[in-house]
Order: sequence, then structure tokens, then C-alpha cells
Amino acid sequence: MSDKSSTAADWRGRVFLAAWILYAGYYICRKDIGVTAGAPISPLAVRLACFGAMYAVGQFVGGALADRFGARRTALAGAGISIACTLLLAWCSHPNLGLLLQIGNGFGQGFGWPSLLKLFGGWFRSRERDRVLGWWSTSYILGGLLATSLTAWLTMRAGISARISFHPAYLVSSALLMCAAVFFYKTTEDLPPAAPASSAPPDAHTSPWRTILANPKIQIISGMYLFLKMTRYTLLFWLPNYLISNLDYGVHAAEHTASYFELFGFFGPLAVGYAAQRWFGERRMALGASMLFALAFICLLHPVLAASGSFGMVVSISLMGILIHGADLLMSGMAVLDAVPEALHGRAVGFVNGIGSIGQALSPLLITLFVSHLGWTRLFDLFVLFALAAGTICAFGARLERRLTSEANRSVLEPSDLRL
Repeated sequence: MSDKSSTAADWRGRVFLAAWILYAGYYICRKDIGVTAGAPISPLAVRLACFGAMYAVGQFVGGALADRFGARRTALAGAGISIACTLLLAWCSHPNLGLLLQIGNGFGQGFGWPSLLKLFGGWFRSRERDRVLGWWSTSYILGGLLATSLTAWLTMRAGISARISFHPAYLVSSALLMCAAVFFYKTTEDLPPAAPASSAPPDAHTSPWRTILANPKIQIISGMYLFLKMTRYTLLFWLPNYLISNLDYGVHAAEHTASYFELFGFFGPLAVGYAAQRWFGERRMALGASMLFALAFICLLHPVLAASGSFGMVVSISLMGILIHGADLLMSGMAVLDAVPEALHGRAVGFVNGIGSIGQALSPLLITLFVSHLGWTRLFDLFVLFALAAGTICAFGARLERRLTSEANRSVLEPSDLRL
């Protein structure tokens, strides 16, 4: 018995490590599109919008493929598409071709999240997933920081290569993702050996997508995630431009200060993983609503904190990073996996994140319009509105959770009541 337990534990450790490395590689090839502090806002907005739109398509397609052909194959297919497009970008000098390659990269990137979440859904049970996903989420946070640092370092030292239209950052990032994909291929399996899937497949007479669309929890999560992901990616890609344009930061100082959003965001998913398991249990929406209302308060206070000096700015950015990254994983990962059977994990995660990625695609166009009319100073008023909208939707979800829990408790008590 102990040998079997040890073997299962070893396999889970390998799956966790390989998935961590693979998604860090994914993120290295995704984040380099946004490392453009000080770039003109309109051309960058178009690039980010096109990337986000195809990323949403990739989420929907990748989720369906993960359920049908397996999480492992889908994750590797997405990595292959992203590697090819990113590699070609290293020698691309034509703007239109570069945009097409970034669109292709966005499509491949969309396969990563739903396939790897489905992989975790198969290998880890619901009681242990929270902390496991909390630690795994550090992959894309650290991957994003590495991409930012690597691209900035290579850009500073690429004067000669830039004149011959060679971009070394893309070459290095694609090579890193390729190494991660090879390691993932050699060390993972779709399911534990000799352990069939724990969930029955969906009814053959019911469309899987119809089942997901009719699920009230998925409806609520996808609605709030539209606003949350719009906020997260606006800060992720536009925070340095805000610091440069509105507060007269230098490029280096802006990138350094903006990095606190991800650096301290590292702790958000970890805190959520332990809090959900220890105090909140299945009350995902209640925890999510609390975090989103706290985010609205921090965004409301941001002008005061920013005006107090650099320390206040770092505190504000760090708290936003913790709350946004924590709520992001809680709702788009943990809550979605709990809301549907294992056979539908890929589609459910792909659907929720696809809806969120529509918000990601809209955010650069919205920010361009908003800043051109009201300026950078009012941007955090918009974040307050987004956080309140997402938190309110989560609050309705918390009521649904309480109702479903009470109904489940009554159904358990009914047999004993009948005997009385």
C-alpha cells in the first residue's frame, strides 16, 4: 500500500513540476508583447487587442480539445504553435506580418490554461487542489517577471541586431518554451497509471457546451471574470505607461515600480489557496466578493497613496497585485473546477477564461478611448467601477452558494425525517 501511495505521490510531484515549468514558458512567450513602456498608445492598443481576441478564441478551442483529446496533447499543441510564431518574430521586420504572428501566438497561448487546469483536475482531488493551484500559479507570475527582465536586458544590448531587424528576445523566449515543452512531454501522463477518470462522461443526448452554458455558477463566474481580467491586463500592460505619462517616471523607474504588481501578486494565490481550504471551504463566491470589494477600496484610495510618495505608490500597486491575482485564480481556476464534472473541466475553464479574454481584448481599446478623453489620472476610477461590478456579481453568486448548500443539507436530512 505504501509503495502505491509513494508512486502516486511521485507522479503528482512530477506533473506539478512539469506543468509549472511549461506554463512559465508559456507566459514568457506571452508577456514579451507587453514589454513596451513608453510606446505609442494607439499602435500598442491594436496589437494587444488583436492578441487578446485570438487568445479568447484559443481558450474556447483549447478547452474543447482538452476534453476530447486529452490535456497533455492540447498543452503541447498550444506550446508548439506559440514556439513557431514567437521564433519567426525574431526575424520579422514587416509590421503586418508581425501582427499576424502575434495573433497566431495568441491562439496557441489560449490552449495552455484550460488544458493544464484539466490536467490538475484529473490528478488532484478537490480537497487538495486549492493549495496545489495556489503554488502552481506562481509559474505565470514569475514567468511574467522573467519575460519583462529578459526583454529589457536584451533590448538594452541589441543595438547592432536591431539594425538588421533581429529581435533576440523572441528567440530566447521561444527556446525557453521549447525546453519546457520537451520536459513536460517526457515527465507527464494525462491520468494516474491504472486510475480511470472519476467522473462519468456527460449525457450523450446533451451538448457539453449547453450543459456548461446552463450552469448557474459558470454564468456568474464568467460574468464577473470579464471585469476582473479587464482590470488585471490593463494594469499588467499599461501600468508603466501610466507612471511615465502621468507621474513623470523614467522608463527604468516605471518598469521597476510596475513590477511590484506581479512580485507581490505572487502571494495572492498562495493566500487564497490556504484561506479557501481552511476557512471558506466551498464558499468560493463569498471569498471572491470580499477580495473584489477590497480591491475597489484600494483603487479608490490609490490617488491618495500615489500622492504620498513612492512608498505609497508601491503599497497601492502591491495590494492590487495581491487581490487581483488571488481573486483571478480563485474564480477562474478553483471555482470552475468545482462547478462542473471532471469530463467538462477543459470546456468550462476555456469558456470562463475565453469570456474573460474578451475583456482583455477590449481593455486596450477602452483604455485608449478613456485616456484620450479623461486622462491617466481618472483611470483608477474606472478600476473602482470594474471591481464593484465584479464584486456585486460574486455577491449574487454567494447567495446561490448558500441556497445550494441548504438544499443539499435538506436532501441529506430527508431520509431520517421520513423514518421519524
